[in-house]
Amino acid sequence: MTNILVVEDNESLNAVYKLILEKNGYKVVTAFNGIDALKVLKRFTPDLILLDMLMPEMGGVGFLKKFSQPKNKKIKIIILSNLDEDQEIKEAQKLGASHYILKASVSPSELIAQIEKVSKT
Repeated sequence: MTNILVVEDNESLNAVYKLILEKNGYKVVTAFNGIDALKVLKRFTPDLILLDMLMPEMGGVGFLKKFSQPKNKKIKIIILSNLDEDQEIKEAQKLGASHYILKASVSPSELIAQIEKVSKT
């Protein structure tokens, strides 16, 4: 079973992602910003992180700056955002994110397909 950490500040989206992923057999833990996510990582080791970029307190790039350490290199990171800003995406990729999904256009089946694709790399 793949363990996934969903980091999304929108409570509805957070719940929907969790429901979709659990329905597809994933173990899911959620956080609502980068600070919460760092706390979760002290007790839960995910195989993959779905990471929103714009969040209160600590956004995606801030989280990645604190998270990107050699011990975490095996954890895959997918950016989930409505941002279409190349600079933010490029910075996140330099900090370890391997893929980017535009939230507004992803269906549940596409989300699962992308997770499976990234998990296999």
